[in-house]
Amino acid sequence: MLLRRRALLDKGAEPVGWKIGMGAPAAQEKLGIDRPLAGFLTTDGLLDDGAEVSLARPLVVESEVAVEVGEDARSIAALLPALELTDPPDLEQDVETILAGNIFHRAVAFGPRLEADAPGAARILVNGQERHSVPAERAGARLAEMVAVVFGRLADAGEGITPGDRIITGILAPPHSAQPGDAVRLEVEAVGAVELRFSA
Repeated sequence: MLLRRRALLDKGAEPVGWKIGMGAPAAQEKLGIDRPLAGFLTTDGLLDDGAEVSLARPLVVESEVAVEVGEDARSIAALLPALELTDPPDLEQDVETILAGNIFHRAVAFGPRLEADAPGAARILVNGQERHSVPAERAGARLAEMVAVVFGRLADAGEGITPGDRIITGILAPPHSAQPGDAVRLEVEAVGAVELRFSA
């Protein structure tokens, strides 16, 4: 995975940060791991808020709270709403294959950055209709824990978090399988919103 990241950076992509993957206990049990995995984010897969995405292949949309780490590379300096696009996860693959594919990651879009202590409640809307509501205590429950997971996973691989890195911390609700014509919007009460649209 880190070799793939290095290849992208060598081709001109810029580092953005990291992602949490396999955060659900059931997925971890199936894969035989005791904590989530960590993948990477670069500008090669960075989308603008409001972008239209062509569905050349099936994609799922994961709504997440992102954190930006502070100068100590451990504390949380700011929060952002984020929509991650992934390939439909295939948990029949082994951990090494999943990591080599960067945990199914394809792209990410961020909403506004705000220096806030907690994200507040969140809503996920598809075509203007609320699909999921996430209470504030759950939306912000594991942010610091997920930063520590990424820190540990990278340390195990001889890598580290850089001040200013953004980390998407895991899905807030079941992901949405994107269809042509869909508009998927994440609203985070104390931070702001981010939206992506999908075409054939």
